[in-house]
Amino acid sequence: MTGFDGLWNAAVDRLSAGPLGDHLRGLDFPAALAVLGAGQAPAASQAPELPDQVAAEVGGAEGRQLRHALEQLFVARRSPGEAGSPDVLIRALRVGGSLVRPGLPVTTEEAAQVLELLRSGEFFGDAAATTSAVIQLTHQLPRALVRDIPRTVSRLDELGEALVRDGAEAFRHISEIAADLLDGRLGRPPSPLVNTLRWLYGHAAAAAVAEAVRRVIGRDNETARLAILIYARVHGIPLTPEGLDALHDGPLASRDPDLGPVLAAGVRVLTTRRGGEQGVIGVLRRLRL
Repeated sequence: MTGFDGLWNAAVDRLSAGPLGDHLRGLDFPAALAVLGAGQAPAASQAPELPDQVAAEVGGAEGRQLRHALEQLFVARRSPGEAGSPDVLIRALRVGGSLVRPGLPVTTEEAAQVLELLRSGEFFGDAAATTSAVIQLTHQLPRALVRDIPRTVSRLDELGEALVRDGAEAFRHISEIAADLLDGRLGRPPSPLVNTLRWLYGHAAAAAVAEAVRRVIGRDNETARLAILIYARVHGIPLTPEGLDALHDGPLASRDPDLGPVLAAGVRVLTTRRGGEQGVIGVLRRLRL
């Protein structure tokens, strides 16, 4: 008896008895493989690639043209100038975006920006920088948490003091902002919660997360910024490039956190959505102490 015969017969004894087991025991190695293969469910068909989905969505000659453009751009890694005409590539990117995320509102300007990022090579550099930031955070965060946990309890008194100081300043900040807007000017508002933010960034884990996010949304990472802006718009979040800059320069600056830029950007968005300064004038008058 070969080694295979012993293993196969032992398996058959555990799974089957009676006439069926007798037939199975008599199988040699190739026959056993055939039986095992016949019992497997067929592999699920692989989902079609995005270029094929785009071609099926559009159909006809135009669909085939868009598929070819996407294959040249992302599979063959050709430059946009070699992959197809700008109009074809922009159309392909917009259709592809709507398929990847239904309702994804990729505008013509954003599709053109993607092409420029691909043409310059910045797209792949940004992707590498974003990946590097995430990998670095995964290495730093566990060690930072180990350092932070023993210190957190001893620093709770400092948190209480920071909250008290920030709370005492909050009403003055609100009054100053309201007064500025009512006077027809929106300068750089004072920064609330600065003491609380400094306490938070005294923890290595919080500082590491903030620095990783700053690297992703930095002004030189146009690819990640564009993806974030499109994703935010899908979910109804009125995020703008200026808003990302405010986050980067303000509360995420762990060495000198400042909520002022974000607050100013938020007030501008509120003013725009409410139909200008007159749309929020009543609220501001109530806030002016």
